[in-house]
Amino acid sequence: MLDHARTHAPSDPARRLTAGQIAQVAQLEDSDPSLVDKEISYLETDIYVSQERFDLEQRKLFRGRPLPITVSAALPAPRTHVINEDYGMSILLTRDENSEVRAFLNVCAHRGVKLCQSKEAETGGLIVCPYHAWSFNLKGDLVGVPRAEVFPGLDKKMHGLVPLECVEAGGLIWVNLDRETKADFSLVTGELAQDFEAVKLPDQKIFRHVTVDLAANWKLVVDAFSENYHITRLHAESLKGMFVDRKTVCDRIGPHLRAMSGRAGFKQGGPVETFEEFRKSIVACYTILPGAVIITSPTYISVMLLAPQSPGRTIINYYMLVDRLPETEQELAHYERSFALMKRITTEEDFWVSELGQLGAQSGAMPRMILGGMEQDVARFHASLDAILEA
Repeated sequence: MLDHARTHAPSDPARRLTAGQIAQVAQLEDSDPSLVDKEISYLETDIYVSQERFDLEQRKLFRGRPLPITVSAALPAPRTHVINEDYGMSILLTRDENSEVRAFLNVCAHRGVKLCQSKEAETGGLIVCPYHAWSFNLKGDLVGVPRAEVFPGLDKKMHGLVPLECVEAGGLIWVNLDRETKADFSLVTGELAQDFEAVKLPDQKIFRHVTVDLAANWKLVVDAFSENYHITRLHAESLKGMFVDRKTVCDRIGPHLRAMSGRAGFKQGGPVETFEEFRKSIVACYTILPGAVIITSPTYISVMLLAPQSPGRTIINYYMLVDRLPETEQELAHYERSFALMKRITTEEDFWVSELGQLGAQSGAMPRMILGGMEQDVARFHASLDAILEA
């Protein structure tokens, strides 16, 4: 097993941005629509419908690499566990009494029965099989066998749960689903984790969690969050007055992308060095390969974890994360309004057009799609993805 220790700085309202974040903020221009790039590129539509392409992505992207399975807040305290079944297998995640996170196949070592059933965090130091009551601790060790005398010579040390490589970093729990391949966790424990520490992702609490079963390819969802061209059009009413037409400033962190854009009224000139200063006027959108989109907002963070099921179907787990859970009716009302707006923007607008895009791709009407100057971060995302698939 790897070193899974959960380490991050204590909550700090003046949490300083990383050097990379500060440098990228400095690149943002004033909100002038005339400053957008003038460029055209193309994407083949077959990548959204091809079974061969889907299988390649599963093999080279979603297996053998660190996959963000859930947020750290899904295991909110020591001695908790939860399961995830969105990636083609039942995965058991545990946080032991020392707050160390581990991942296992959710299968009893006795007769192969599925151990845990709940997708919500449960508390307790033991996991007990519902069939014959074999019990395991949160480190995966077999610790209890009823009527042990009927299993002469059974070595409990040899019959623990089957582990998966797992690391907790930057407020996310990362798992390698391929037991035959060693994953390179440095892709998520270095600069990327430092960025997430700076935006306080490890300290967040879950205000709302919604699961959406979407009739669209996972990449169409990422595409929608990779460009600003649609915002003042698709979201003309829902985000009225909050944003203006402008390009984003995009940078790479390994295979991942960090895009930033100023909200309406953002002006360059004042130093922006802490997250509290940053989140008031700037939006950061992280595209994580594989399968995650993370967006900062003035009072919360959105995390979307994408689990492709087929070329035309994706399960999305959306988390609205907040610094602390509401303690007053006023705070609760604020977060409820924020969640209602985000749900409208994502499920009724972004996810909706992703499904419309899937229908268009499946029709065969267009062999390729066009990307303009305000959409080139879409091309950058696909370039990062292609580099992984071609390696």
